[in-house]
Amino acid sequence: MPNLRAFLKTQFEASGGSMSFEDFMALALYDPEFGYYGANIDDVGNGRGDFATTATLSSGLAQAVASWIQVEAGHHEWNGRVSIIEVGPGSGDLAAGVLKQFGWWGRRKLDYHLVEVSPALRQRQRRRLRGRRVRWHDTVQEALRETGGKALIYSNELFDAFPAKWLRATGEPKQWEEICVSYNETEGLREFWRPLPEAIKTADFTAMQLGGMKAGRRIEIQPSVKDWISELGANWKAGSILSVDYGGDPGDVYGRHLMGTVRGYFKNERITEGRIYSRFGKQDLTVDVNFSDLENWGEGAGIETVRRETQREFLERHGIVSDPLVESGAADEFQVLHQRKVEE
Repeated sequence: MPNLRAFLKTQFEASGGSMSFEDFMALALYDPEFGYYGANIDDVGNGRGDFATTATLSSGLAQAVASWIQVEAGHHEWNGRVSIIEVGPGSGDLAAGVLKQFGWWGRRKLDYHLVEVSPALRQRQRRRLRGRRVRWHDTVQEALRETGGKALIYSNELFDAFPAKWLRATGEPKQWEEICVSYNETEGLREFWRPLPEAIKTADFTAMQLGGMKAGRRIEIQPSVKDWISELGANWKAGSILSVDYGGDPGDVYGRHLMGTVRGYFKNERITEGRIYSRFGKQDLTVDVNFSDLENWGEGAGIETVRRETQREFLERHGIVSDPLVESGAADEFQVLHQRKVEE
């Protein structure tokens, strides 16, 4: 049986005894042998997973995404086959729901691609989508190469699972230090702080520009998302992208969460503070998404912002009024960002 302590000892020794929280989060989520998504996640929602997504709670999002696909295909005047890419399909329920909306004849006009890094979730998706004509890829770039660079792209709760740097205010105006993690077999995993790497520029991250942050206040930034969007812009020729996630503008997010938004989920229990370091690779780790950064980084990569709205507004605009997500208020907690790339 794999030895977690030996694994952590080896990983931390290779990193000089410590690593940034960002690297720790990446390891805990995506290591192929010990990571949560890499090896240990069993399911999403359906009463068995550690957490549920809006796609597993209601069919309304699938109906609205299918409507969005039809509208955007018309906007781009794509009259032939349309390539669709879902990034991070989770349980596969959203893809199944979207495909169902098109019916047998409508599905013949779609080339459907799924980008999934988790072997366990990919197996779950294959079972859920058995009989559907879909193709799996490891990266968006791989999917785009197959579509000739033109596609409609969507995701639901994707960016919240990207590794994040966790920062702490020093008390100096707009000055930050990085939260890091050390490990030894006696004390286990422990937090400490060190100066932020020079490569991290305040101008790139709107949360770092917030004023009035007293010493000890925490925020997160996601350089990994910035890099992902930059690479998308370089490989994507034309289309539209829809990003659904929890989060908002940094002032709102960190006005509510003084110690940042890092948390875990285990059997639908919210895990916070020091407990996020427990159950390495056995629980989800996540952060709220900074949508101001998504817009800024997209525009810097040649991706136009069309609109941002709540999930309630998105559902209602596509004719979904009577839905559990709307009635429960859950749809008000999520943001939907619609962007486009125009062929040059």
